[in-house]
Amino acid sequence: VSVFDGRAYLFQGLTPAHPETFLKRVTPHLPQDAAEVLFVMEATGVYSLKLALFLVQGGHRVSVVNPFVVRKYAEMRLRRTKTDPADSRILAQFGFFASPSPFHPQEEKAYHLRQVLKAIDDYQKRRTEILNHLETLKHHPFPQPKVRQYYEQELQRVEETLQALEKEAEDLALQYAPREYRLLLSIPGVGRRLACAILGILSPLTRFARSKELASFLGLAPQIDQSGKRKERAWLSKRGNPFLRKLLFLAALSASRFNEQCRMLYERLLSRGKPKKVALIAVANKLLRQIFAILRSGIPYDPHYLERKRSFAFQGT
Repeated sequence: VSVFDGRAYLFQGLTPAHPETFLKRVTPHLPQDAAEVLFVMEATGVYSLKLALFLVQGGHRVSVVNPFVVRKYAEMRLRRTKTDPADSRILAQFGFFASPSPFHPQEEKAYHLRQVLKAIDDYQKRRTEILNHLETLKHHPFPQPKVRQYYEQELQRVEETLQALEKEAEDLALQYAPREYRLLLSIPGVGRRLACAILGILSPLTRFARSKELASFLGLAPQIDQSGKRKERAWLSKRGNPFLRKLLFLAALSASRFNEQCRMLYERLLSRGKPKKVALIAVANKLLRQIFAILRSGIPYDPHYLERKRSFAFQGT
């Protein structure tokens, strides 16, 4: 841990992992006015979350930053040393000079929803793994009956657990944000799992000013590489939540058939010779913009909303 005031390091050293002991250790080196102190830490999952929540509940200002951003800041400073003390100094400098955005904790039910979604993802991977084993046994010249039986029993248990987790996720979503959950389900292509994931991972959406910020946060924004005469090259950054991005792509497959605006976009891009994958990425972005607009407006999905809006504007003129 390092304490930096813009000119010098007031404290640097190892601190206990327990939040209360940590605060007790660093408090003598901090200004008395809590408004002058900003605690900055890298996002490390449940480990940073525990400390961040403790500090916020104690009335302290906290920023939880993406490690990628800090790494790029260190490269800008031409740092060559990679040690824990050096990392803490860079974090302290970054917090002082860059003024990162504050950490806003979610409600407890949102954290519960995220845990259930993570369990669903884990069990889905386990289900795929078991199915692959069963497929291998199916083609084996000397399959062992007992092994197949054990895999089939395990598959049944995993599928029952997945059903229970899906029900738990929906119950939590209805307790946490029933209105927003129903608004999301009004969008063709958005299923229960994606709706739960949006509420558990992205809420509150007020931290995003525009849908483009949301797309960038999820890694759906194009990353462009062009210099001089070298031709422009673009690809997805993929720097967001991979679980939510995967659900959006699956939803884009459905939306390209059943969501009128997404279907029109998909067919238009294909008619121009665009690859299906590029068209689906565009549909995922379109679906994300619909999700953002509907949650911000509080109006259920209406495929003819823009037409009616233009009609009213024309009549008004």
